[in-house]
Amino acid sequence: MFKPGGSSTFQEYSTAVFIPYIESQLEYRSRLDLVWDCYLKSGSLKATVRCNHGNGIRRRGTASGPVPSNWQNFLRNSDNKEELYSFLSEQVMQMVVKESKQLVVTDKKRVLTVPPRKDTANLAHCNHEEANTRMMVHAADALECGHR
Repeated sequence: MFKPGGSSTFQEYSTAVFIPYIESQLEYRSRLDLVWDCYLKSGSLKATVRCNHGNGIRRRGTASGPVPSNWQNFLRNSDNKEELYSFLSEQVMQMVVKESKQLVVTDKKRVLTVPPRKDTANLAHCNHEEANTRMMVHAADALECGHR
């Protein structure tokens, strides 16, 4: 995750750091998938491991919320990350995307697309916690949609 630099709020972080990076990546690609970890509350093998890593400080990741000074500690808390990922997904979905481009964004178990797709059954309701394994589902979908 990109460090916030001099950003004082999460909105500023999104506008100054995160969105410019996403725009630069989409510039040279026909499709960009933004895939986050998904933190399942029950039946999760990873939940125990995350508990052992420590919880970090709980801080609300809202647009006007202040960016924490200790970014690493903030990211140790699964609730913080889940809220931040949802916020950033919403921000990305507000981007203006050229007609020839496609954007696929996960938000917890949901999948959001620009332009909107009628059928995201191949992607939605994914129960992979780790983005590394969820990416394989997205890669298969991209191939099925004609991307290389």
